[in-house]
Formats: sequence, structure tokens, C-alpha cells
Amino acid sequence: MQLSLALLIPLFSLSCGSPTKNSSNKWQTKPIQNANGLVTAGFRGLSVISDRIVWVSGTKNSVYQTTDGGASWNDLTITHKETFTNETGTYPVILDFRDIEAFSAHHAVAMAAGDGSENASSVWHTKDGGKHWHKSRTPKNPIFYDSLAWENKHHGLLLQDPANATDGSMGLLETHDGGKSWREVTGTTGLEAKGQAAFAASGTCIAFVAGRWYIVTGGSPDPSRVFRSWNGRNWKDANTSLVGDPDVELGYSGYGMNSVAFRDHQVGLVVGGSFSTGAPASKDNVAYTRNGGVNWTPSSSALLYRSAVSWLPGKGKLAVAAGQTGTNLSRDGGVTWEALTDEQHNEFFAVQCIKGGICWASGRKGAVGRIRIK
Repeated sequence: MQLSLALLIPLFSLSCGSPTKNSSNKWQTKPIQNANGLVTAGFRGLSVISDRIVWVSGTKNSVYQTTDGGASWNDLTITHKETFTNETGTYPVILDFRDIEAFSAHHAVAMAAGDGSENASSVWHTKDGGKHWHKSRTPKNPIFYDSLAWENKHHGLLLQDPANATDGSMGLLETHDGGKSWREVTGTTGLEAKGQAAFAASGTCIAFVAGRWYIVTGGSPDPSRVFRSWNGRNWKDANTSLVGDPDVELGYSGYGMNSVAFRDHQVGLVVGGSFSTGAPASKDNVAYTRNGGVNWTPSSSALLYRSAVSWLPGKGKLAVAAGQTGTNLSRDGGVTWEALTDEQHNEFFAVQCIKGGICWASGRKGAVGRIRIK
């Protein structure tokens, strides 16, 4: 969904919930510099390989990588010759890499979401740590890309918005060679999302966990949905209690679930809300399931808009949610949430946690942060 991705949302000083009692839970910022000084690109793409190897991507064609835990960053900005033409002339395309999925310090796939103009939506891959990037996909017609998810380093799916917001199904592309080539997934069933689309807010509106694919949508007066599939072709859906604005045109409401994360094949979380200015906190912005996504229950805690959620591997019911209005920690699998300390760190779009209680986050104006949850 295009509107969900513009960097137009002002920051809020409001945080929801009381700060966590453990004062050691503090975000440590990792500023990125290039030859021109501090990087100001907005980073919605985030891929954490280990606590030392992290990739981020975002606006201004930007891709950066650290291999030393953030002490230094490699500028892997993608240079290209992409252009678009309109009635006034031909201009260079400035790509916005809303998602990046990396498998090592060498192999990564970056997705440019696009804005509906020619050549703006595209997929790029590297096998040499970003020294060389190769474009592997541009849609035949301008369309908006939302997110990537991977079953393994070879097989992945790319989610795109419906070609027709009124009655179209969500579109899927598929790769079996690690992102070198893509093809349309045909013959899908059950992926109809009339009036809805996905939110490319953090690269996590599609996920693969424990043998199953998941997709979250929103953007219409109907409830936001969570789709699930064993094979990526035949889908079933379930409603959440988060609904859109009935006075907003189909496909353009800011309300919706933005991110989905499952701990295993039964226990999952979705987060979202409205990125619109002044949208209130809501218990419907976060929901949890204990039966594989068949039913979703809203959180007992009211949160402001959250664009990403991640489980802490090996930490049971611990999960972290992040958004431009703050970050939160759940200790009970999403039933209740508390604000993490250092709530001035409210610039994050994406979050990903790894073993050891370590989470990385990326966001606006070059923000990258790290926290260890104890």
C-alpha cells in the first residue's frame, strides 16, 4: 500500500504503558556515516544475520552492512541507470528499498517498493557482499511491491499489492534460485482481499515460519486479515478486530495490520494500527493467536501505531514491537505490553531479534539501534 510507506508521519512524544522495570533494557544507537557524513536515509529494510552481521536498506538507493556489530558500516548503495519518463521529460529513478533479506555477509536480495512510476518497483541481488548488484525483476506494469519472505536461501515469495484494489487478489512472485529470477505465482486460491492491500512498512507483512506462509492486509472498512498457507498457493484467512475508516476510499485507508511474526506453528502476533497523524492508541492494533492463526485476540494493552514485531528466539513468550511512536516489550506472548526504556528512541520502523535476547531496529533519518533484553 503506497500511502503506508511515505515518510510523512510526525513523531509523537507519547508512549504507551509504563517503562519496563529492568533499567538494563536500553536501546543503543548505531549511527551510520558515509563519505558525506551522517546518513539520513530512512531504513525500513532490516536483515540480521548475527549480532555482528546486519544489513539495512531504504530511501535514496541506500543499502548498508556491518560485519563488526555496528562499529563500522559498509556503504553498498545501489548505483543504477533506471529512469522514468513523463510529459515533462526523463528523470532518474530514486529507489526506495523497503525490504532486504540477507543469508550471509555476501548474499542478499533487496526490494524496491516503487511509487507506481516506471522502473521504480524492482528486485536486486548480490552474491559478493554488495560489490555488485544485479537487477532480477521489474514488473511489466507499474505496481507496488510490499515485502519478501523466504522458506530457505533458495525459495522465497514476494508480495505485491493487487492490480485492482476493488476486486483483485494479492499478487505473489516466486524464486527458486535465491532471488536471481522471479515468476508470477499462478492459480492461487483464497487470497482475495477486496479493497485491501499490504503495508510495506517494515518488510514483514509476509512471513514463513514452521512450514507455513502468513500475510497480513488492511486498508478498507473491513477488518484487517491474516492469511495462512502451507504451500503459498492455497490460502485461508481470518479477521482481526482492527477495522479501517469507512469514509476512506477502498485501498487507501491508513488502518491495517503491518507486520506478522510467528514463534512456531501455533503462536503468532500481528501489529499495526493507523499511521495517520493523531491516530489514538488502540487495543486492536496488536493481536495474538494460539491456534495457528485461525482466531485472533486483541491485546489487553492499548498501543499507538506499530509497524513491526519480532519474537525473541529461545525466550519463550518475549516479543518486541516497534514503530515511529515507540517500542514495546511483551512478556506474555502479546497479551500485555510495556514500554521499553529510552522512549526517545521512537524513530524505528523495523525490528528483528536473534538468539541471546538481542534485537536490532532500523528507522528514520539513518537510525539503527540495538538492545539486549534481559
